[in-house]
Amino acid sequence: MRRTKILATVGPSTDVPGRLVALIKAGADALRLNFSHGSDDDHRASLERMHQAARQAGREVAIVADVPGPKMRIRTLAAGELHLRTAQRWTFDTDPGPGDERRVGLEVPSFRSLAKVHDPILLGDGSVELVVTGVHPSAVEARVVNGGIVRSQAGVYFPRARVHTAAFDSSDRKAAEVALEGGVDYLALSFVRDSVDMVAARRWLDRRPGGSSVGLIAKIERAEALAAIDGILTDSDGIMVARGDLGIEVPLERLAVEQKRLIHLANARGRFVIVATQMLLSMVDSPRPTRAEATDVANAVLDGTDAVMLSEESAVGHYPVEAVQWLDRITATTEVTFSPRSTRERIRTAQAGQPVSMQQSVASAAVNLAESVGARAIVTPTHSGRTARLVASLRPSCPVVAFSRLAETRRHLALVRGVQAYPSVTHARLPDLRRQAVEIVEALHIPGPGPVVLTAGFPVEGRPTNLVTLVEDGEVGR
Repeated sequence: MRRTKILATVGPSTDVPGRLVALIKAGADALRLNFSHGSDDDHRASLERMHQAARQAGREVAIVADVPGPKMRIRTLAAGELHLRTAQRWTFDTDPGPGDERRVGLEVPSFRSLAKVHDPILLGDGSVELVVTGVHPSAVEARVVNGGIVRSQAGVYFPRARVHTAAFDSSDRKAAEVALEGGVDYLALSFVRDSVDMVAARRWLDRRPGGSSVGLIAKIERAEALAAIDGILTDSDGIMVARGDLGIEVPLERLAVEQKRLIHLANARGRFVIVATQMLLSMVDSPRPTRAEATDVANAVLDGTDAVMLSEESAVGHYPVEAVQWLDRITATTEVTFSPRSTRERIRTAQAGQPVSMQQSVASAAVNLAESVGARAIVTPTHSGRTARLVASLRPSCPVVAFSRLAETRRHLALVRGVQAYPSVTHARLPDLRRQAVEIVEALHIPGPGPVVLTAGFPVEGRPTNLVTLVEDGEVGR
């Protein structure tokens, strides 16, 4: 039973009839829509297809809307893509017309504050590099240093830019309105700098109908976000280690170290964490991943990530379903060797001396009890999902079963490692809750024998989680 969750990006490759359903049945737990590409009408249609596919597949999947943020992108290229060659001259200008081998459009507040002569320019994932040779009021001239393929709407990165913009600006809010209309579960914010960006987005969401139930994911792509990670974790539901842009912001040799650090910090704070970008990039064109990619995915699992994400592989690749199947195989196989004890020790060390809430104490007690008795599962009724997330962050050896009457809570937990969400009925008495816990564990075919650890709000439903109890094997129904 796989614990690590799979987040797959939708796109042209998933627009084929039946492809989204196949993606979900192959193991995708959540679907991501990148608002950097396409029109509002395209996004509305995609969101409807995602909901319909989930219904057809009979699964409750989380839907993530990824808003663009203040990232600069080139405009459309006439041929869709272009091979820039070393020493070639290329100009960035304000012309909205299709780009070609001589020039391309770029929308920025000011070209003069954007760059100076000799400044580097990076395109896409940073593999294509240019150097500035001239700066004008409405254009920047450049020479190609390292060539390669550039596609329409590719990201443009000026490492020494003098332009500073905030995350979740007016264009992001416009995209978020479409996302809310389409019934998304999470909003992923791009190029977050600090907790101020997260708080601003949270306040904006809370003022919109249905916005208060939408979770926030902070995409860690900027070096300044690394320094402000504690505040970002406080004000987000989860983070995404977006290695594409982060790998440009920090020295490449430090990227793996930062990934591990971010995963460990998120675990310690009870926030889910997604590792993203180029997990199985070769599968855009190949039906099998490379050995290095398989190892990269496995290491993310061993580090303790909650989810791994597919981008181009599922959005524009030739083998989107196969990519999900490979993630399923690699993660499930790797989890057998995962050491939850070392993760818990690391979390407890990080939390030493910090105030501990009642829910954290209950979560820790539930996991300790489950480990000591060899429990089949930890069952936690939940309204917001917080108790389930805290229990899961301690990485118990057994599955965590969260049951809730709220469909949005169940979908939110689709990105939390080791959690299986299940609909519940109203319960008012502890004996009813104990019976339902066993019934759900049986319905999910969680192997036994072994007792079930149950958390609850006592004495009645609706109280904060304050109780941990043991339902012994065969106890219910005698």
